[in-house]
Amino acid sequence: MSDDVQDSVRQWIAKAEIDWATVGILRRDAAAPREAICFHCQQYVEKLLKAVLTLRAVEAPRTHDLGRLVQLAAPFVPGLGDLADGADRLSLHGVRSRYPNDWRDIGEFELKEMLDLAERFSAIILPVVSGGR
Repeated sequence: MSDDVQDSVRQWIAKAEIDWATVGILRRDAAAPREAICFHCQQYVEKLLKAVLTLRAVEAPRTHDLGRLVQLAAPFVPGLGDLADGADRLSLHGVRSRYPNDWRDIGEFELKEMLDLAERFSAIILPVVSGGR
């Protein structure tokens, strides 16, 4: 792997870790907006998927559609395809939450689901990209 690719993978992972740290900070505040936590869960997974694509020399499209990114990355990450439905649910939090009149309140159950999905994605992606760190 070239130094440039390795550096790009490291940058994707570093950016993802910022999103995950933000999730942790927000979770400690009971008044934190759930939509912000879910947004950063989506962003975390998006950046991890783009790290996989970068590692495998697949140009990561400029999209927030995790389903599309999962399709592209699944050949390189065992078990990733099993999370396709979760990717679609997480994707909603990366786009819709940005626009007024296009969203609704997020309950505690949905918040926990998004946190769980982010952790599940992380558990299977990080071992794949850790060699690029």
